[in-house]
Amino acid sequence: MQKYKTFFFFLFLISCDTDEEAPLQPTNIRGYYTMAQSNPRIHMAWNYPKDDDIQEYHIFRSINNGVSFDYLDKVFHPNNFYEDTSIAWLDDFGYKIRAKDNSGNIGSFSDSIFINCFKPGGNWMLSLFDSLYICIDPLSYQTQEMFQVILSNNLETVTDTIKIMDFPSVQLDTNSWTANGWMYLTYMTLEISSDSVNYDTVTYSNTVAPEYFTIELNNPALGLISFSSETYNNLELMHSLKGCDGEALFP
Repeated sequence: MQKYKTFFFFLFLISCDTDEEAPLQPTNIRGYYTMAQSNPRIHMAWNYPKDDDIQEYHIFRSINNGVSFDYLDKVFHPNNFYEDTSIAWLDDFGYKIRAKDNSGNIGSFSDSIFINCFKPGGNWMLSLFDSLYICIDPLSYQTQEMFQVILSNNLETVTDTIKIMDFPSVQLDTNSWTANGWMYLTYMTLEISSDSVNYDTVTYSNTVAPEYFTIELNNPALGLISFSSETYNNLELMHSLKGCDGEALFP
């Protein structure tokens, strides 16, 4: 009889020690995309759940805007970060994670995050201007110190005019990938010289008020420089997928 009492007491102790409580959700899941030469990736991190027996985290990814998530990988506690290198340029990826404890209990999923694999660094070529481009620094997202757009053809006859747009350096907003500034316009005309025989090229600057402009680079396929007064036509930009020094920055 004593033998059976001991056996049931042992089972009672085991049942009391069994952990059947699932771990809490990881919180504050966050991530961002970076690009480097042949090395694009998404960096992720999260805050630990308030549990003391976490064993690992399961990472799930969506490639269809959150319609479904598939298992991607796992990370062992106490690591709370992950880098996804199996990504594609211009694609959108969604992520969510869950925790598993030492007893095998699996918690519910965290909130989801969605990351677009696009950053407007590198060269943006101006349509109709094959040799002209705007360089966006891939780290600071700032344009070069000054860039210039020359409109019209060469000066050939009297009254011919060339318009020169001077744009100052601007820094893009990293949320909207837009920037604003003031464009200064200079005119160059061909005029008869004082001897009434030859011709002089005359430059007129600061004759008009500066023009407020907006650079929009949030569309990977097409950038735009627009002017608030609509006095001038929009300038279209095409992403050349090259770095400012000519090196490829994208996969």
